[in-house]
Amino acid sequence: MNQRQLCSAAIAAALFLPATAFATNGYFLIGYGAKSRSMGGVGVAYAQDALAGAANPAGMADVESNVMRFDMGGEFFLPKRAASHDSVALESNFPGSDSAVSHRSGSNVFLIPSMGFTFKFNRDLTVGMAVIGNGANTRYDQTVPGKPNCMDSNFSDGSASTLFNFNCIGSQTAGVSLMQMQMLPGLAYKLTENHTLGASLIIAVQQFRAYGLQAFGQVPDPRNPGAVIGLGFGAGSGKLTNEGNDWSYGAGFRLGWLGKFIDGKLSLGANYASKTHMSKFDKYKNLFAGQGGFDIPEHWALGLAYELTDKLTVAADYQKINYNDIPSVGNPGPDPSNPSSFFPSSNDCPAGVALEDQPCALGRDKGLGFGWNDAEVYKIGINYDYNSQWSFRAGYNYAETPIQKDQILFNFLAPAVNEHHITLGLSYRPSPNIEWSANYMHAFSNTIKGPTPFGPQSGLTEVGENAAIDMRINSIGISFGYRL
Repeated sequence: MNQRQLCSAAIAAALFLPATAFATNGYFLIGYGAKSRSMGGVGVAYAQDALAGAANPAGMADVESNVMRFDMGGEFFLPKRAASHDSVALESNFPGSDSAVSHRSGSNVFLIPSMGFTFKFNRDLTVGMAVIGNGANTRYDQTVPGKPNCMDSNFSDGSASTLFNFNCIGSQTAGVSLMQMQMLPGLAYKLTENHTLGASLIIAVQQFRAYGLQAFGQVPDPRNPGAVIGLGFGAGSGKLTNEGNDWSYGAGFRLGWLGKFIDGKLSLGANYASKTHMSKFDKYKNLFAGQGGFDIPEHWALGLAYELTDKLTVAADYQKINYNDIPSVGNPGPDPSNPSSFFPSSNDCPAGVALEDQPCALGRDKGLGFGWNDAEVYKIGINYDYNSQWSFRAGYNYAETPIQKDQILFNFLAPAVNEHHITLGLSYRPSPNIEWSANYMHAFSNTIKGPTPFGPQSGLTEVGENAAIDMRINSIGISFGYRL
């Protein structure tokens, strides 16, 4: 096996061959491990299991064990995603038709495994590793119920659609699948009894595929030899969609601090994760900005935890995720106020140039993206130790959606709109060495409405709110922990 195959096999084995995930704080999970997730995702200052290094590498020193601890678990995600588009494209194909059509995404059940371990090398040094996953997924049927398929035999698999099958050059289904996996080997060192520093390496791999987006580019028009058809977001049609799975690899680092105060009752923590620089998706270099670039964004967090009583602890985190610094994610998408060119009106996107020379075309350095803002995340949770065998948890997580209402079109593919999350969980310890934990999360439905360049009006001068995206999520997780 070559190096790429070995790396892929190792990551797949570490994550037990997971399905693609759909996360909730953008495309990040609210937290890692059943205990953290049942408390709204907190963990920067409150280490509870061997996945502590995913929230703060310094927290590994605080994991309860004499020598080592190992945790592994799985999260079943059940996201419901929907998109609605009142588009002039359908009306032009079928005059007199009702052009407002809603689409619901398929692929609604996912398994996200995770695992971690910590080992106390001596009284001051702890080493360990966490393995975590993030990602996103959508799959839409682009056909319109009750409407005929496109009549030209050259487009026999295409249909009129209010999604991305404009000009009948797409395919019956459209969607994307992004899977991110990170291995975080690290160490935590106690400088003093009350202060710990931590550091870890980020070893990351991503898998991506897109399909049904042929209309994003330009392809020969079989009905008009020498002409091309397509939306013109990009200049070509290759390396854009329907290229199968592509892989990306990269690395970064994390730094953390954990401090104890007020006789150990108050814990404060900080975590910083650098941008993870990833190799480019070569198969999709004409889709993502920067010739296929898709780095994992820099993010940082602050946290606190306070023992109100011997049994009750409250914890809270604040996290900032810099999505806007990743061009393929943060660059603006098609301009809904300028349907004649799609590209934002700025010096970066000069008007009147040929598509081949447009720096804001798909895949270029300033290429169209999803238009995501940076995300601010607020987490709070409580843990109640009922007795030596049972613990109970609850939490709340809030993150304003990174999607702006004038960026609806591309975000049909990535409807990360959830803002409010509630969580519950418990742990059962049948013996001092074994612990079972379970968690539940509900992400409340949230709908964002906004304009696209393809409004229902014939003038297209003011499209208003002609599109909407919505998602709600339920997830259930279980984990097993063993400590010595």
